Amino acid sequence: MGIQRLVGLRLLSASKSYIDALHGILSHSGLYTAPKYMLAGMTVTGFRFTVDRLITAESPTAYNWMAENFLAADFIGITSAQHAGFSFEHTFPLYQKGAIHDIKRSIDRGIGAIAWKDQFVIVTGYDDSRQVLFYSDGRDSGDGFNRPQAHEAELPYEQFGRNLSPYWYYQIVEERVELDEREIYRESFMQAIYKWETHDLMLPEGEYACGKRAYSAIIHALETGCYDKTGIWSVIDTYAAAKRDLACYTQKLEQLWPQSRSVAACYAELNQIYEQIVDTAAAGCNEGTTEEPKLVNQLIALFHKALAIEDEAIQNMKRLMRETVDNRFNDIALR
Repeated sequence: MGIQRLVGLRLLSASKSYIDALHGILSHSGLYTAPKYMLAGMTVTGFRFTVDRLITAESPTAYNWMAENFLAADFIGITSAQHAGFSFEHTFPLYQKGAIHDIKRSIDRGIGAIAWKDQFVIVTGYDDSRQVLFYSDGRDSGDGFNRPQAHEAELPYEQFGRNLSPYWYYQIVEERVELDEREIYRESFMQAIYKWETHDLMLPEGEYACGKRAYSAIIHALETGCYDKTGIWSVIDTYAAAKRDLACYTQKLEQLWPQSRSVAACYAELNQIYEQIVDTAAAGCNEGTTEEPKLVNQLIALFHKALAIEDEAIQNMKRLMRETVDNRFNDIALR
């Protein structure tokens, strides 16, 4: 029986995605020291763009967590272990017990764990005497990660994995292998091209759209009025944060890799467009007129502009990476 809490470990909700949790853990443990926007780009997480066709709030988390969260860490040389399943399975109590054991062991090493608690959260400690885990979900977000927690939630051991949906998940970060960062940057562009052009095989195409096609799905939903009137604003907010990260990421790459200047210019413009999208959406929400034709038409026009400029960014990447793209033949995602 024991108690362990990792002081200063907390989730800052800035990118509004899995990357917030990963960055919090890697920064706290000293395994990664660069800004969060660099992590969003280097792990390719920021380039993911998926929506379901009703544009619900769950859209940004509609992807294969086991595959892509593993790859996100792997792209930057981080080894990790992860497990997932469904809480309605008969074997769930055994997996739940194993998860608690793994998470506690990681915390004892001084490294928090990522878990799903109706969103990605960071498990920051445990108390055996009370049979609870402590976790940070970003509600106390502010500047700097190494401050005492202003808000830390508790999760009883017996409730781990029992979420609003029946899906449970956790990831344990292990060690880091040093990689050539220049190759990480180049690979991030290759993966960005792949994500822009390829539908996620796990998702039914009739219900979801990925990459370039996600824009068409959003525009169609706005034109027809067939969308989640609350969820769409959450989706806009999340992806605006991703585009902001990519603008900062490509701006930094331009300094290190001058040939990528045209890509950085496109993402800078894309970020500005998304700022306009957020402002337009906020105006509709504040006025209580989310379906007002003028605002919807403005959003449609802005998404058309965003589609054009992001496609230009990807085409610039393809020209920059032409030889590598050609060498990978029909599967650009191969490494």
